[in-house]
Amino acid sequence: MEFSSRIKLTGKQFFVLTGIVGARAVIGLEDPFRGTLAEEMPAEVARIEQELLEEGLIVTDTVDNEPVLAQELLEYIEVCSRTLLTVHMRVSGSEGEPKECFIYYSSALVVKSEIESGPSGERIYVLEELGTPSEAWLKIIGYLQLEDRKNRGTGPLALPKGWFQQWMNAEQGEQEPQRHLLAQGYPESVVTALADTVRSPERYASFTVYYCPDLNCRIQGIELLRGKDSNWLIRPEGDQDQIRGAQVTEIIHELGAVIERIK
Repeated sequence: MEFSSRIKLTGKQFFVLTGIVGARAVIGLEDPFRGTLAEEMPAEVARIEQELLEEGLIVTDTVDNEPVLAQELLEYIEVCSRTLLTVHMRVSGSEGEPKECFIYYSSALVVKSEIESGPSGERIYVLEELGTPSEAWLKIIGYLQLEDRKNRGTGPLALPKGWFQQWMNAEQGEQEPQRHLLAQGYPESVVTALADTVRSPERYASFTVYYCPDLNCRIQGIELLRGKDSNWLIRPEGDQDQIRGAQVTEIIHELGAVIERIK
């Protein structure tokens, strides 16, 4: 079968494919069989394998009669399920639909799994090759849609860990983080600039890295917030969220630093 560079899979198809190659769990792949009874699993897996056969994504080995993956798909699934390093990105803004993807690294090949919504709201995983790690890095930067801003009055600030995310989600009470920052003695102009951006963001993105050399994963990440006049970089440090204005070059450097710190 001739493959497109983009392969769409349901959660159940993705899950079954990882089982066929005997791989470990894939970061970002939610368990699509949650709630399925154990006695129902063999029939359900057989149904999914039949779907994959009909779509040409697997074939039946003529020697042992076991399903095997088409070569390109096999490469994708092996990268996704055997990687040590995974990047998770979410991007949302005032225009367009929110985007989410997982990036799976190997030494020679990087694969992206873009999360889309199916007809019934189920998660669809769109697998796509991003090339070598250096080629993929440029595409990751493009995915985040970074733009420079004037960044006047964006000095460093700190909030208790988790408060910034709650503020973005309006869970903390709209004024409480702002009052907290003022009570800590931060300049009113800087606090106001951040509050204005939180209330009217042009773009928000999270960048999270998972490094899993064994069953215990190390996790680090940063958040990015862009407003009309400022870019903010949010980095957890100890029991605080460190917040500061940053230009695009600084943001790109910090993205790379997240990966380096976690290894």
